[in-house]
Amino acid sequence: MNTPQVKLCRDCKHHMPEPEFEWNLRCMHPVVNSRDPWALAGAKLYGSSARTERERTWTLRGLAPCGMRGALWEAK
Repeated sequence: MNTPQVKLCRDCKHHMPEPEFEWNLRCMHPVVNSRDPWALAGAKLYGSSARTERERTWTLRGLAPCGMRGALWEAK
C-alpha cells in the first residue's frame, strides 16, 4: 500500500515567511498569485496566504490551482 506524500508548504520552493509574522507562510507561486487580487495589487511583493490556498478545493474555474493536494508544490 502506498502512503501519499505529505506536501508541506514550508518544504516548497514557492513559500516565504510573512514579514513580521514568520510563523505564517505566504505562497509566491505565479499561478496561485495570478488569481489573488490582494497579491496582484500590493505595493510590495507579498504573495497569497498559503493557508487560504491550501484550504481551497474549488474555484469558479474548477479545481483550486494548488489546494489541499499541493498540485503546484515543488521541493526546495
